[in-house]
Amino acid sequence: MEELNLKKERLFIILGVAGLCGLFVGLFNNMQQERKYKSQQRLVEQHTGNGSHYSTRMPTLATIDHNHQLDAILQKSGFTGTALIVKNQQIVLRKGYGAADQAKRIPNTPQTLFPIASTEKALIATSILQLDQAHKLSINDPINKYLQGFPNGSMIKLRNFMTHTSGIVGRAEDSQTKSLNQMIEEIEHHGIHRPLGSWEYEDSNYTVLVKVLEEVTHESFKKYLAQHIFGPTGIKTVGYVDDNFDHLKAASIGYLKQNNRLSAQPLPNFSQLYGVSDMYMDTTSMYQFDRALINKKLLDTTHLQLMFTPGSSSHYGMGFYNDPGLIVNRGYVSGWVISNGFTHNGRDYILLFSNVKDQQLSLGKLNGELLNVLSKTKN
Repeated sequence: MEELNLKKERLFIILGVAGLCGLFVGLFNNMQQERKYKSQQRLVEQHTGNGSHYSTRMPTLATIDHNHQLDAILQKSGFTGTALIVKNQQIVLRKGYGAADQAKRIPNTPQTLFPIASTEKALIATSILQLDQAHKLSINDPINKYLQGFPNGSMIKLRNFMTHTSGIVGRAEDSQTKSLNQMIEEIEHHGIHRPLGSWEYEDSNYTVLVKVLEEVTHESFKKYLAQHIFGPTGIKTVGYVDDNFDHLKAASIGYLKQNNRLSAQPLPNFSQLYGVSDMYMDTTSMYQFDRALINKKLLDTTHLQLMFTPGSSSHYGMGFYNDPGLIVNRGYVSGWVISNGFTHNGRDYILLFSNVKDQQLSLGKLNGELLNVLSKTKN
């Protein structure tokens, strides 16, 4: 009996030690993730010239619900995510819908973070236009000025990459970790398959632009954005997505909805989306970018007009589509769907960040319904 009791005591001691080890490992991992988040925020601070605009703590954003008709449309549609809607430059709705994390029953809120997917291209387009404005490059430069040996490099201009009219084949994204230079080599290797000037949306166009941006500025695109985009706009909540994104407290999980069932979607390898779809924001930060753009804090009138002028019959300008109702960009990555739009006069905005990819729900159609309400609402 005594021997049995000793065995039990040893078992309890072993289990206790194992439990403590697990606890310490968990605490260590959480500390590492928090440090990583703060280091991303410090990167922004270090290159703005005024770190006081930034904080390692995310700001508290109040829910705003001044238009019940807009809210009813979103509720009825089954939209899951965060919406921010502006009428006459005043926020009339900023609210979360559904769950950011279904398993933990964490709701979406104005603070929820979303990978912004291809809407990031608007920030790269803005950066290239800023460099054109500063005469550090010209959007009419041939690409072989920066990348010697690029296929059809004497004919393809930077503006062709910005408007997706370069004719390149592009590269297929996979799960491997790759550098920017490796991706550029793949793009060059795959060559051309469409006539110059014909439109085809291709991530690789903006991968090339990121390479040009870094060649001209002699710094990473992240440092450039921190100093020339986030600083002037006062954006506080922004970062770059990696394997630890879903460990951030305010991060949403991306889901796929099929047959009324939700399944969490895995993160892609974001090294392959470098500069084209690897950023996260909340809706308020994106709105700050839009407002700064429209108010000409980032680009002058000439370059803003260039950005919004379609480069083909597709209505796509440089980072935005110039549609009849809205100037808008859209993004899709894993289980997230992003729509960011504003009216041509820059007074009304509709931002819909969703963490559920649902083939039965069109954010474009939802934009139309919401815009119809805004147009009938008195100022």
